[in-house]
Amino acid sequence: MTEAATPLALAARAIEAAAGDPRRARTLAETALAAARRARDPEALSMAHRAAGLAARASYDAGAAARHLRKAVTVAAAHDRATEAAEARMSLALVLDEMGRPAAAVREIDAALVGLRGLRRARAVMQRAVILNRLGRDDEALAGYGAALRVFRRAGDRLWQARALNNRGILHGYHGNLRLAQADLDAAAALYAGMDLPVGAAQVQHNRGFVAAQAGDVPEALVRYARARPELSRTGPDAVGLLDLAEVLQSVRLLPEAQRAAQDAVDACTAGRLDGVRGEAALLVARIALARGRASEARATAQAARRAFAKHGRQLLVLRALAVELSAQIAAGSAHRGTLRRLQATATALTRAGWLIPAWEAWLDSVHLAVQLQDRPAAAAGLAGAAGAATRGPAALRARLWHQRALVALSTGDVPAAIRAADAGLAEFEVHRSSLGATELRVRSGATVAELAEFRLALAVAHETPQRLLATAQRTCAATLWLPPARPSADQVITRGLAMLRRVHADLSAAPISAAHSGRLMRWQHDLEARIRTRAWQAQGTGPAESGRLALDDLAAALGPAALVDFVAVAGVLHALVVTDGRVVHRPLGPLAPLVEELGGLRFAQRRLVMVRGHAGAAAAAARHAARALDAALLAPLADLTGDRDLVLAPVAQLHAVPWALLPSCRGRPVRVAPSAAMWWRAHRTAQPTGPAVLVGPSDPPHAGLEVARIAEFAPDARVLTGHRARAADVLAALDGARIGHIACHGDFRSDNALFSALRLSDGPLTIYDLSALRTAPGLLVLSGCDTGVSAVHLGEELLGLTSALLQLGTRTVLASTGPVDDEATAALMADVHKRLAAGYTPAAALAAAQLSADQAHHHSTGVFACFGA
Repeated sequence: MTEAATPLALAARAIEAAAGDPRRARTLAETALAAARRARDPEALSMAHRAAGLAARASYDAGAAARHLRKAVTVAAAHDRATEAAEARMSLALVLDEMGRPAAAVREIDAALVGLRGLRRARAVMQRAVILNRLGRDDEALAGYGAALRVFRRAGDRLWQARALNNRGILHGYHGNLRLAQADLDAAAALYAGMDLPVGAAQVQHNRGFVAAQAGDVPEALVRYARARPELSRTGPDAVGLLDLAEVLQSVRLLPEAQRAAQDAVDACTAGRLDGVRGEAALLVARIALARGRASEARATAQAARRAFAKHGRQLLVLRALAVELSAQIAAGSAHRGTLRRLQATATALTRAGWLIPAWEAWLDSVHLAVQLQDRPAAAAGLAGAAGAATRGPAALRARLWHQRALVALSTGDVPAAIRAADAGLAEFEVHRSSLGATELRVRSGATVAELAEFRLALAVAHETPQRLLATAQRTCAATLWLPPARPSADQVITRGLAMLRRVHADLSAAPISAAHSGRLMRWQHDLEARIRTRAWQAQGTGPAESGRLALDDLAAALGPAALVDFVAVAGVLHALVVTDGRVVHRPLGPLAPLVEELGGLRFAQRRLVMVRGHAGAAAAAARHAARALDAALLAPLADLTGDRDLVLAPVAQLHAVPWALLPSCRGRPVRVAPSAAMWWRAHRTAQPTGPAVLVGPSDPPHAGLEVARIAEFAPDARVLTGHRARAADVLAALDGARIGHIACHGDFRSDNALFSALRLSDGPLTIYDLSALRTAPGLLVLSGCDTGVSAVHLGEELLGLTSALLQLGTRTVLASTGPVDDEATAALMADVHKRLAAGYTPAAALAAAQLSADQAHHHSTGVFACFGA
């Protein structure tokens, strides 16, 4: 037998491979075990068991790892191989800690230290520091890392230097010492760059993402997690990686996605017997449940996690779980003075331990409860305890600190201080939101400050002039639209994914296909959409937002004789701000909920009238009743202010889909609709492109080509794309810089993910992601199809849909529908609209006149088209 093939050599090679290639290490270890048994070589047998244990640990199988490592210790100890026994104990200690047995882990590592000297001892000291860190003995852990690193550097042990720096970087990150964390991780990455150890390099890559997340740089964190994931998940689900991903998704309020990642982490821990990590995953599940408004579930889950941590002796995590439990108690409305005392004690203990972010969160919870209990000293103490978050906390925490300061100021009667604090909190978050390059993240993250935004609006309603209230509404409603538009289509990975998505849709539309093939295509579609979304999340911010503040004089000049009505909702009550002739009048209108219900009834009846043939008397009566009720609640109380003027309406998000032309006050009246007064003003002052008109009519629906042909009579210079020529890439290229665009097609509104809402062209869907390729958006874009003006509504008065995306991209005006439409009636309506546009009508006037002259038998179809923007 050659030296390279001896059992001892095979075992040594297996141990070496475990750090970089766990699968190869497992194969080598199995070979070494068989060879050692045949040769009856105890040293080789012990080393082979250790290699098998290390490979199992790297494959996230703690149970198998512990079995092999115990055998390694037993065999070595039985044959007086003290060094081999100690090294096996060192590895076993880490596995026991991951299995939730920290006391046993400390015993094993301490026993290992007795049998080791020099470099081997330094490695054990480093491993001991990892265990102490997880036990919350962070000062001892830092000292251990420092002592071990000095030995590694003297010995030139680059691998263990990299491991120690990687682990110390995580510890610095948890303490909020992000510069030190970054320095350690950068040094570890440089060391791994010179070694062929892809797993170690991936671990550092992931941990750099963790530090980015701690700093609030969500796109950077997601990029690094994505780069590390393939290597770390090669041998099984990476529970810690899933946990960190869930944490960052929660921070931007992608809560269903965060819930899935956290639950996957729990499942991976259960499968791998990683009880030590499973408790942390369960605690994150509790925090996500709390963010989703499920206080009872959050409290029960946090309580169970706390008991598990107590059983395992992890006192810092006991404190953190208790903080979540108490926060859930506050959310459930069952907190009392005893809760406040426990929160203060928990926050104090977390602060002393150096776990600053959870400490600040607990302090702010105590402030919130103290204000409710009218305990001013406790509120002041909580603000003092959380003061460090103002400079060292992530953006969401800084905004929350300002919110609590505002609540405390208001509780003392200092309204100006409350307003200043609330404005400061919104400003903190605006900076953070501008760092997000994905529209979905921008919109979803608005939930973080939704309560603060409504609080600020409530202050304005109660204490400020109508003009100031109007200015505040522009800042707190649909604020995402003021950011420079996201450009996911600039990413070639996303562009290729969108092209593949169109091919899948084309295959799904082909007939006939088997159920099995259809199922495969639908799974592929789902997978492609998930990849596009997660890739889009990684985009960096596109720059700060335009100022949403506009001078009343500028707004009045832009309006001319028209009237603007900006609706705002505070505490469930709808208010109207009416701007006419440079004056703002504030009128409370009443509860919002009944109006949302009436709108639901109107849209249901309208859909039935258009989609269901035959007797529709009941649906018509229901539609008339709901339209009159909405008119009476929204516009009739303002009639003395608006008269018969043209209208610019900025409804609250819940009312964005009102079919205004169906309301009696709006019949034949030019109405323009915008997400906010400021967005209308921006659209109004956007320059009109001068490119030729573009008319698009794909093969399906069958009437589209005929509709386009009728419209072309009024636009002789138009570029016409019909049939197979109406392909996504060609349509986008033609629309770029067009004066007018018209697309006659089916519209698909995706309530599950609005960014995949689409216009169906000849080669598949043209999604909102695709539209971001427009560098100069068309001046007027007519979307002649069903539901093209419907958007998804998110907290913070944020909208996600085709119209909001187009307005953000710079389209001045979008004509779109808020419900299903009849094909023939729509074709006639659109021909009339374009005839009037050619005669010099404004888009809103052309639409209103065409709707008034349309066949009244189709009133409930033509009446759902609205003019969005200027």
